[in-house]
Amino acid sequence: MSVRSAVRAAAPAAAIFLLAGCLLALAYYHDNKYLSPPPYGADGVLELTDADLGRPVPLVDGWLLSVDGAPAAEAFIGQYSNFSFAPGGTSAFGSAVYELELRYDGDAPERALVLLVPEVYGDFTLYVDGAVAAAGGDGAQVGIVVRDGTRLELEVENREHYYSGLYYPPVLGTAQAMGQLDFANALGTCVLVLGPLAAALLSFAVRRRGDGDALVGDFGVLCLAFAVAGAHGLAWRAGIAGAWWYALEDAAWACVLVAAVALAARAAGLPWTQAGHPAARWGARALWLLPAATFAWAAALPALPASIGAYAAFQSAVRIACWGLFAGCAVAGARNRSAEARFVLYGCAVLGAALAANLLDDNAYEPLYGLWQHEYAGLMLVGVFAWMLAARLRRLRAAQEQVRDLEVQVRAAEAGLVHLRHGEREARTARHDLRHHVAALRRMAEEGAWEDCRAYLDELAEQQDAAPPLRYTGNVVANAVLAAYLAPAQAAGVRVECDVRVPERLGLGATELSVLLSNLLSNAVEACECARAAGEDEPYLALSMRTSGNVLALRCENSAAPDASFLATSKENPREHGLGLPAMREIARRHRGELFAEAADGRAVVRIGLALDGGDGTSAGQDAPSACDGGGAGSGDMPAAPGGGASGRGSADGGSAPAAPGPSAGGEMW
Repeated sequence: MSVRSAVRAAAPAAAIFLLAGCLLALAYYHDNKYLSPPPYGADGVLELTDADLGRPVPLVDGWLLSVDGAPAAEAFIGQYSNFSFAPGGTSAFGSAVYELELRYDGDAPERALVLLVPEVYGDFTLYVDGAVAAAGGDGAQVGIVVRDGTRLELEVENREHYYSGLYYPPVLGTAQAMGQLDFANALGTCVLVLGPLAAALLSFAVRRRGDGDALVGDFGVLCLAFAVAGAHGLAWRAGIAGAWWYALEDAAWACVLVAAVALAARAAGLPWTQAGHPAARWGARALWLLPAATFAWAAALPALPASIGAYAAFQSAVRIACWGLFAGCAVAGARNRSAEARFVLYGCAVLGAALAANLLDDNAYEPLYGLWQHEYAGLMLVGVFAWMLAARLRRLRAAQEQVRDLEVQVRAAEAGLVHLRHGEREARTARHDLRHHVAALRRMAEEGAWEDCRAYLDELAEQQDAAPPLRYTGNVVANAVLAAYLAPAQAAGVRVECDVRVPERLGLGATELSVLLSNLLSNAVEACECARAAGEDEPYLALSMRTSGNVLALRCENSAAPDASFLATSKENPREHGLGLPAMREIARRHRGELFAEAADGRAVVRIGLALDGGDGTSAGQDAPSACDGGGAGSGDMPAAPGGGASGRGSADGGSAPAAPGPSAGGEMW
């Protein structure tokens, strides 16, 4: 990999790293309980004024903490992850008491406020001025009255988790301010859960239908695990948070990391993701045991309190190891020049920014309105991988279109070969019969039966005119479709006039060209059959197809029943038919063109004009006028539309049809 290629690959990743870092820094400085403006508590006291209560006030500083009956010491909420780190603490399991006095100095002697106590790790009881305000295993939102000297006391007992006690700062504020905070938190939870959950369900549905590969399945697992990991807000509000939920949440985050590594490895094209390396694949699958091990260990913590420190180290090791594997996949993908390697680099940049932010903030971050840093990083990672899959899907669809075009060309070549062989057999038969015709004509001439001789020659000429040509055009796909519809129609007694002048290479996909001509001629042949059933002796079909510059123009006029309309199909199962005209119109629209159709006075006319891709439809190298005109219309002049133009009677659009389509191809082509 050259230096220039490496720089070009790394530059967007560096930009994403800076963008993610700026977002996380913005959240740190502007949505962080620990950086909120005053008031600040000290020595177990927090003073409040009316001006302070215009916004939610995080109760971070000034708490007095006593662990397992030890003397109270001042602490801020979040300073100690569990009781073992607090003064007097020896284990994460145990009990503690948090105390804080609120002193309100406002216009009134007291004020009604709302106190939000986030999830508490352990059973707790909240006392306000000695009276029980809330109790249970989860957080609470209670109304309190503050005055000069309102005391808050929180008793906590933890026997289940490696976190202990009041780890997240409570928030105090007016009902209006807390309502806005509640709405923001609920909205963030919905974004964390519903978006990834919808992406997961869509991925699993695509995978089940067989439209996606293993990357889609891994992405679905990633999104589902992220939705579970982000549902802690819902669990807290539903009152189901507990030891089992914490274990599930930790396992979900481990699953997010493992799924991200699996996605990165597949996207980077690492050998152990391929079928030819079974041993490596089984080793990689062992990574999926990490979420199960995490859940089992976290659920067993109440019975194994001595393993709390080891569990915390295990969690850190898993995260660092997964990020290292992810970074290794990014490097390997860049070296392999995988099509998805750049997205792995982007994901590595996102995770790197989150890791750097987590190290720099030193656990001094808790969002007030928004999300946690790892949740922002998770959303960005989901977005990066969704972007990767969308780009991959576009590339696969383009490849499938090329494959379909090749298949159409192969089928067209096979059909053209069959038509050519049929014509060769007829030519051999004609050469064999030529001796008999010459002998018959010689006898008539010798006998002087000139009228019989002239009639015999006229009959031979009519048979020759009625025979379909061996070649309609040099374009393989167009020739195959024309042969498939015009030859049987001509054999069935339809007078066919054909003027096709297109190059062998046309700036239109083989699939689109096949759909366009097949629907056009299918409708025309069907209309001729209906016209014959309505009493017309000799229905006709006149087709003109030409290019001028980068514009393709088609005009098809044919017999039709007197009551014919493009608004409905005449076939027995209309639910499965009647889609030909919309399909043709959609192809014309995709190529900046138009389709106009009308039926009146026993005739139907369809005109299509569209722009060719890349200007391949130049007039140079076009076919000469084809010799397929059953009525001798070699000049290519087509019958005029009813009424001298597009009169609008019986228009497929239900109204008047304009006289010419958007990309003009010259009046002579219409």
